[in-house]
Amino acid sequence: MELTSNKTLTTIVRERRLMPRFHLLTRMDIAVADSSDNYWGSMLNLSRTGVAVILRHSLKTNQRVTVRFHFQSLDGREVIEELIAKANWQCGDNTGLEFETPLTAGSPALQKARFLVTHLEAKEVGH
Repeated sequence: MELTSNKTLTTIVRERRLMPRFHLLTRMDIAVADSSDNYWGSMLNLSRTGVAVILRHSLKTNQRVTVRFHFQSLDGREVIEELIAKANWQCGDNTGLEFETPLTAGSPALQKARFLVTHLEAKEVGH
């Protein structure tokens, strides 16, 4: 952030963050458990209990998958976080995936998905 009080004086204020800022990308990878099948999809919506995706492949109800969420920093660095989920509904190309462990207080999944939780918390408070 740059603040200018007049044309000759410029003060730079550096943000201090515990974690670098990464933005969630809507592209996701879906790896089917006990299979070599890997698909990609686009996120429709996200909650602490699961994610809805556009996926052009059929999954069986209760089929376990690994969902890979991609984050990218402003300088192009990428972080990938993975959560285990199961398919719980499908309608056309839209598929609902329920996380094996919801992203709630005390959940072991919180440590696996720190950037995802940070993204959800920002959305919950309206940012």
